[in-house]
Amino acid sequence: MKKHLSIIVFSILCICLVPVTGLPCTTFMLNNNGQPVYGKNSDWMEHIPGYVIINKRGVAKISVVLLEPAAIPISWTSQFGSVTFNIFSRERPQEGINEAGLFITILGAEGIANDEYPQPDSRPPMGDIQLVQYHLDNFSTVDEVIASFQSIRPAKHAEDSPIPFPGQWLVGDSRGKCATIEFLDGKLVCHTGWTLPVKVLSNSTYSPSLAYFRRLRLLNLFSPIPLPEDSGPALNRFVIAGDMAKKYRPKRSGPAVDYAFQILQDVEMNPAHDTALWSAVYDSANKQIHFRSWNNDQIRSIDLSAFDYSCTTPVKVLDTRADLAGDVTNSFVDYTKEIDLEMLKNSAFSDEEKAYRASYPDTTVCTE
Repeated sequence: MKKHLSIIVFSILCICLVPVTGLPCTTFMLNNNGQPVYGKNSDWMEHIPGYVIINKRGVAKISVVLLEPAAIPISWTSQFGSVTFNIFSRERPQEGINEAGLFITILGAEGIANDEYPQPDSRPPMGDIQLVQYHLDNFSTVDEVIASFQSIRPAKHAEDSPIPFPGQWLVGDSRGKCATIEFLDGKLVCHTGWTLPVKVLSNSTYSPSLAYFRRLRLLNLFSPIPLPEDSGPALNRFVIAGDMAKKYRPKRSGPAVDYAFQILQDVEMNPAHDTALWSAVYDSANKQIHFRSWNNDQIRSIDLSAFDYSCTTPVKVLDTRADLAGDVTNSFVDYTKEIDLEMLKNSAFSDEEKAYRASYPDTTVCTE
């Protein structure tokens, strides 16, 4: 399956159509006998540094939006510790899970204009990637996250941002409730419950992705879904992941973690070029993260319950590219500012933005 789908479809389309920047990814949820297992590919067309970061509870933080210096910032103190995967500096993760089992990730909504985000209004703004950490810091359920997105306005990107598209989010909690969150024409669009029959998100917005999935499924009720070569990589990935996720049955499909990695393998944008910086599987019930990276196919495991999330101890990090295998819980090292500088070195952010991101952790304060 991987060969004929990924080589024929992805190799040509991804190289020709997908920009080098953005967040071209795929994420999904499996129902493992009532226990959620989340999967995420973070695809990128360059092999840039990535780090797993242990974020602490009891840390006072404040939001800053460079494009809106007059806006009233949001202040909060983290209620939960979390483990995140980062490429844009500490405190700005692509995805992660917190102590309460809340999983959230951001993906780029390709083809959607930055203007889809709301215009400035009375709501406080926050950068869309920082919103990932904010929700991991503060909430434990999908309902809480949805309510939060109604009161905070995601800030528009700068013109020179390396992320040319607005973000969209998939969030799930320890009870298996899942939701997609988008902003279209300035308004919050949320799919959850019966409006989220396929618990998958790629880089097209949810409604057209679901419509495409249903059309192919209706035309092929008793056979595997064929994928035309002109459907676009995001829609292809949504269909592959959605079809496999809906077919998962714990008793006959095997372990959920293994099955999730098979989905991630089949939806990697361009396997020949190792476009997945990492593929991660989050086993919420067992408090485990399993991942592999573009340069190391060995699956590594992280025990979420083994970390000290107190802010009185140093923040720990792990290079996703490290030559390791098996349980890497004890392989984390102390965070230093040089790690942020490494992640930002080759990014397209302005010098002002790079300096701000690298220095932002210095503005946080442990309250314990």
